[in-house]
Order: sequence, then structure tokens, then C-alpha cells
Amino acid sequence: MKRWILGALLIPFALSAQKTSEQTIKSDIKKVKLFLTAGEMTHETPIKMSKGRNKLIFSGISAYADPASIQFSATGVYRIVSISTEIDFLAAEQFNPRIKVLKDSLEQLKDRHQGNLDMIGAYNAELAVMNMNRELGGKENSFTIAQLKEAAEYYRTRTLEINRQLSKINKEQQLINDQIADTRYQLTELNYNENQRSNQVIILVDCNEQYTADAVLRYQVSDCGWAASYDLSATDLSQPITLKYKAQVYNNTGNEWKDVQLTLSTGDPRLSAAHPTMTTWYLDYSSQVAQQQNYYEPKKAQYDYRVQAENEINLANQRAYDNYMLDKDEVANQRYARNSMEWTAISSGRNPMSNPVQMKQIEVSELTAEFLIANPFSCPSDSRPYTVEIKEMSIPATFTHVSVPKIDQGAFLIANIVGWQDLDLIPGPTNVYFAGNYVGVSEINTRNVSDTLSLSFGRDTKLQVARKLKTEMSTQRVSGNTRKDNYAYDIVIRNNRNVAVKVDVYDQIPVSRNSEITVSVDEIGNGKKDDATGEVKWEVTIQPGETINLQIAYAVKYPKNAKVQMKTFRTISCPSF
Repeated sequence: MKRWILGALLIPFALSAQKTSEQTIKSDIKKVKLFLTAGEMTHETPIKMSKGRNKLIFSGISAYADPASIQFSATGVYRIVSISTEIDFLAAEQFNPRIKVLKDSLEQLKDRHQGNLDMIGAYNAELAVMNMNRELGGKENSFTIAQLKEAAEYYRTRTLEINRQLSKINKEQQLINDQIADTRYQLTELNYNENQRSNQVIILVDCNEQYTADAVLRYQVSDCGWAASYDLSATDLSQPITLKYKAQVYNNTGNEWKDVQLTLSTGDPRLSAAHPTMTTWYLDYSSQVAQQQNYYEPKKAQYDYRVQAENEINLANQRAYDNYMLDKDEVANQRYARNSMEWTAISSGRNPMSNPVQMKQIEVSELTAEFLIANPFSCPSDSRPYTVEIKEMSIPATFTHVSVPKIDQGAFLIANIVGWQDLDLIPGPTNVYFAGNYVGVSEINTRNVSDTLSLSFGRDTKLQVARKLKTEMSTQRVSGNTRKDNYAYDIVIRNNRNVAVKVDVYDQIPVSRNSEITVSVDEIGNGKKDDATGEVKWEVTIQPGETINLQIAYAVKYPKNAKVQMKTFRTISCPSF
């Protein structure tokens, strides 16, 4: 008997020892490591650990978080039992107090709406009673003319009062219906936005003692990224160029980033855990075929969580739509009945997988580059690009000019950078400035670039270029069955700068594809001709204020009855009347 009593007394202690201590943790994102098409979020927060089992519920996590990437660490001695995730369908109101305010407003509007319906019913009942008694008691009752006038006056006055009240109430009802419609729409939109961060990370931890731990939660999330952009400026040909390295950052994770420590990375978070395998490395001229790296191929399993996230968010959005849009009050829904297709599109057409940010393919170095942003960074979850300055560099460069006067009678300034590989550049658009003036938009493309990276600074107006036909030496003659056309051109370049400039001038000799058509070169001076393409290149140095002349001349022979197109044309637009 004593043993039974002792056992009964120990049962509550055993049960209390197995009791799980549960706490919900709301913590902001402290660090963001942003890859080109994904990001790693880091939460840091103190947690009071209880002795025994602890159930830690991290709320407000993006629904696009990859469950397989979740990592938890903390100070002290503990043992992780399990890590899981689940969607909290009631989280929207907790994270956005405006939802409760709107819900209260919606209930007040519905009460007013119902009160007006009651008034309309009462007035209609009174009109019905009056219509039933308008025969004034029946044919057996006789009334005097004064009594008839008095009764008619009453019915007319009262009916007019009722109709005026009904008109006033109906007008008010229309206004209330519009307010209900707007409120419901706002509630649906707010719930959709909050559902994107309705995820919860649930961690079971066993501890041997009670203590306060500094906990860190990390996970990877999609629907965020960055793209490179640049500002390229130069003041003079003798000075280094200034390159501002910038990033366009977007966030569509559902979580706002507030004063986070931002790191930008060119790495790929989807790398396989398996070691890489090499394939045969083939070399060819101007090969555009990239070497395959199985190491970088994303696995299908890594995207399965996105399908589950889509289904869960769609379910949460449908619940919000059903709660706020599909009310049983048909009168309040008259406005929605007229726009049922529109509301259906709002509810079911928003696919979390359809990213509004357009993607493009670029090629970056296999060596990952990371940039730690010095200042805290904030960014809402709205898919819009926000500019972040990465770094500003002063780069030594040599300037040359390129001119192709046959196509464009201008000279283009080119900056040549040696050792650009150390700058960790990736492809991106470039705003170009020279001498304080905006030149235009260029593109930095590191694909197939050798030791020297060439960047265009646009046209240099201080170099004048002209290409003219020498009519006295351009003739057309017929001899027997053969026709011979001679063409000669003068290329004139003047340097109006106060320093010497190097100019690469390009022109061409036509290349025949027919054995009956022969082309001979009469004059190219010091130019170098590529026999395969017919391209002629002159490398000249022009002193300040100097003008130089280059000549190119060639002859074409072909049968006199044949038609050979010697002129080239370009296509432009013009008005059509």
C-alpha cells in the first residue's frame, strides 16, 4: 500500500519533467547575404532556455524559405531534437495591426447596412398597411367630404415622407456598399501580403539546465537578388578613370529588411553537396560553348519546396478571400457581383511562383566574390530595385580612338584597362560620363575578354573624321565583254585636342564570292588588310592640331552584262504621309 501511494505521488513529477516549454520568438532579420537570385537570412536574438525540452517557434519567416537550408545555433550546451516548418494561417493579423482595425470597421459598416435594411423593411410594411386601408373602411361606411380630404391629405403626406426616407436610405446604402467593398479589398490585399511571411520555423531543443542563450537562425530564401550596374567617368585623357560599382537590389520575400548588415555575393547557393567532376576541356576559336560543370547544376529536389510554398500561400489567400469577399450578405456584395471576374482574378491569379522581376543569363567567374556593404541597408518587400553603392575605384587606363568612317564618320573614345580581373566585375549596364557630360549607356561584358578590358566612352567630338569619294580617280570602263569599276576614297582625320591621340581606323575592300568577279587593291598605304574579311586597319598617331589623310582604292572587274551591287544601304525610319 505504501509503494502504491509513493508511486502515485511521483507521477505528477514525472509528467512535469516531460513537459515542453514553448515560446514564440519574433525577431527581425539582422544579416542578409544576397546572391544574384537568392539570399541567406540571419536572425540573432537572446532566448531563455528552460531545463528539459524547449519548443522554439520562430514566427514571421518568409514562406519562400528553403526548409532544407535551415540552420540553428546557440551558446551553451543543448541538443537539437528536430527542425520543421509550418504555415500559420492566423499570423496575418498579428503582424499587421491595421488588419484588426479594418475588420472592426467592416463589422461596423455591416451593422449600419443591416440597420438600413431593417428601416427599409419597416417603411415598406407601413406602406403595405396603408395600401390595404386606402378604401377607408369599405363601402358600408360613409364619410363627409371634409373627412375624405383629411384622409387623402394624410395618405399623401405620409407616403411622401416614407418615399423620401427610403430614397435617403437607399443612397446611404449605396455609399455603405462601396465602403464595404473597399474595406474588403484592403483586407484581402493586406492578408495576401502578410501571408508571404506566415511561415514558422519550429525547433525542439533539449537542455540540461536553465540559461539565456544567444541564438542564431539561418536559412536561404528565393525571390530576392541583385544585379550589377556601373558609373564610368573620366575627366581627361591623361587622368585615371573613375568606376563606381553599384548593385540594384530587390526583395520580394515577404519580409522587410530594416538596417540589416548586407553582403553581396556572386556565389551560387544551389551548389550540390557532392564533389565536382571534370569533363573534357575542349578549345576552339571563339568558342561560345561553356564548359559543363555538373557541380553547378541545380537539382530538381531543391525546388520542390517552392511548389509546397505556392500551395500553402494559395490556400491562405483563398481563406482570406472567402472570409472577406464571399459574405452571405448578398446586398453588400452587389458591387462584387458586377465584378466577379475581377475579384476571382485577384484571389486566384496571384501566383507566388510568378516572379515579377525578369531574369537574364550572365556569365561570371567561377571564383566567388563577396562585397560587405559598410552602411546598414533597408529594403521593403516590393520587388522594386534599390541602389546600393559597393565601391568606387580609380583605375589607370590608356585611351585610344576607333573610327569606322565608312559606316559612321566619327571617332569613338576607348579606355583600355589592364588587370581588370582583380576588380571582381560582373556583366552589367554602365552609365558613361566624360568631362562632366553624360555620354550614354554602355555595357561591361567580361565574356571572352583577354588581359585588357576595353570600355567605350562614346564619341569624341574633338576628332573630326570625313570619308570622301575621289571622283577623278573613280571611273567605270568597258573593254570587250568586261567592265572595270575603280573606286578611290580619302579619309581625313583632324585632331583638335591639345594632346596626341592614337586612332585605329577601319575600312574594307570587297571580297568576291564569284570567280567571274575579281577585286584588286590599288592603294591602302600603311594599312593592313585581312584577306579573309577584306578589313583594312590603320594605326595612326595624330599630334595636336594635325590633320592626316589616308587613302584606300580598289578595282572590281566583272562581265559587262552582269549586275553587281557596289553600294551598301542602311535602314532608318521616316514619316509616311
